[in-house]
Amino acid sequence: MLRSKLFLVCAVLLTVSLGLSAATYNWQRNLWANQETIRVEILPDVDKVATLKPNVTRAPIAEIQLPKAWDGKDRVNILVLGIDEREGEKDPGYRTDTMIVLTVDPVTKQAGLLSIPRDTWVNIPGFEFNRINVANQLGDAYDYPGGGTGLAQKTVESLLGITIHFTVRMNFTAFEKIVDRLGGIDVDVDMDIYDPTYPTSDYGVELFDLSKGKQVLDGPTALKYARTRHNLPNGDFDRARHQQQVILAVREKVTQPSVLASLMAQAPAMIDDLSTSIRTDMTLDQMQQLGMLATQLNRGSIKMAVLDQNYTEFKTTSQGWQVQIPIRGKIAELRDEFFTSTSASLSGQAETTTP
Repeated sequence: MLRSKLFLVCAVLLTVSLGLSAATYNWQRNLWANQETIRVEILPDVDKVATLKPNVTRAPIAEIQLPKAWDGKDRVNILVLGIDEREGEKDPGYRTDTMIVLTVDPVTKQAGLLSIPRDTWVNIPGFEFNRINVANQLGDAYDYPGGGTGLAQKTVESLLGITIHFTVRMNFTAFEKIVDRLGGIDVDVDMDIYDPTYPTSDYGVELFDLSKGKQVLDGPTALKYARTRHNLPNGDFDRARHQQQVILAVREKVTQPSVLASLMAQAPAMIDDLSTSIRTDMTLDQMQQLGMLATQLNRGSIKMAVLDQNYTEFKTTSQGWQVQIPIRGKIAELRDEFFTSTSASLSGQAETTTP
């Protein structure tokens, strides 16, 4: 049971960072190759395991049974939601500060991160036009089939014209604890940030001040960097880019062997941290298989985009709300490019595309 739960934690982190499970498997394979002791309890779904010790002649009882790789040929799209839920709150629904579509092509081994700003003005199925960040809130509050994640998924599918296969929803508490358990993340802050009105957990405000340059951010600081938008030159668009930057920083951190070893040691506490803070409709088998697929990805194959001013227009509604109206034609062009893979550069063959 512990083995399965540990891999569940790893796989959820993979979904957020596009790489934890890959690093985990590589780490385990290195242990095997170096003839170091393998701790049976941290391996997922092992029927029979041969324990090898240094300087001892190999006499394995059986091979380690790793999960199967993702066997589908179609692109996989995963919607990641970060909700404005604070520890101890019990509201019927929460808005999303983060909406990112992760896309992975199992054939070409290409991936992408597409951010949807919170003020994007859309038709929410079954409701009226509103900011896209209220879809999750409405779905939970009004018992939409699949809840908030179900309604957020349908809304994003309608906006982009794609199929969302899975969703992952995480709150602020989970994010902070994950980053702290990693020992912080390394981020090259792209601008001086001075936000005197950063919202606190008790609905007050505080000063968030961060200097430009390379920084090691702990959980609370990483969250502030990913959430603040006041006084940024491009507001929510810059915030979306910072969120992508944080995701990739998490990915880079968990590939370090010493960090992986620490995560393994912290597995029970991590399970407690995340059990009530993350929701996903993926099964354990699906997460394991996607984890294996991630072993074949590299940073250079990950595209990044934001539905920014190139794809939306600012407008003030009759209620006085400042929103971003999607430019459908531009978004369709981005969709066709972003969710299509070219294999020529990877295979050396004539260029082909996969939807």
